[in-house]
Amino acid sequence: MGCSAGLISIDLARDLLQVHANSTALVVSTEIITPNFYAGNQRSMLLPNCLFRMGAAAILLSNRRRDRRRAKYRLVHLVRTHKGADEKAYRCVYEEEDKDGHSGISSFPKT
Repeated sequence: MGCSAGLISIDLARDLLQVHANSTALVVSTEIITPNFYAGNQRSMLLPNCLFRMGAAAILLSNRRRDRRRAKYRLVHLVRTHKGADEKAYRCVYEEEDKDGHSGISSFPKT
């Protein structure tokens, strides 16, 4: 799930580091759009092809005192918000077929 799963993973790693002293955690997140690549011509379904690409990122988190001076960043706080119950968020992004039978991700609700 790319960026959304990456944030959940960092939250989980932070929780684990709070429980286990003198530890490290490696979080690797990837984004793969190949299964949802849209090859049709409907503009609203082409947008995800432009916004989301294939890629990966990794971060090494540590709660060791000796790593503090070498660290480039410090995780101060993390806020996660679930918008699934919001009526506006329902079906804001979904997979469908266009009139030519091409399957893809649609990011605009139909009116």
